[in-house]
Amino acid sequence: MDDNLFKNRLNQLGIKRQVDAAVVINRTEKTLYELFGGRAKDNLKVISYKKGLLKIATTSSAWSGECQLHINEIKTPPVERVVFVVNGFRQDY
Repeated sequence: MDDNLFKNRLNQLGIKRQVDAAVVINRTEKTLYELFGGRAKDNLKVISYKKGLLKIATTSSAWSGECQLHINEIKTPPVERVVFVVNGFRQDY
């Protein structure tokens, strides 16, 4: 199927942003698994993506710090900013 035709149809249905967000979230989850293996599943959860902002929940500030070491691999276009939510507190990177 033609990529532009697919994107146009998603626009017509009004779901292009949701599909784009789902793609970013899925890609980020795969990246986190590649970086941290099975530990990522227990300690990291991608919460949302909207307007360039990616939110990731972490079980501790240590996990937030680990992710910050790999921020360039996590923050790929169209992601402009990453926010880590640690025990209810936000940490912007």
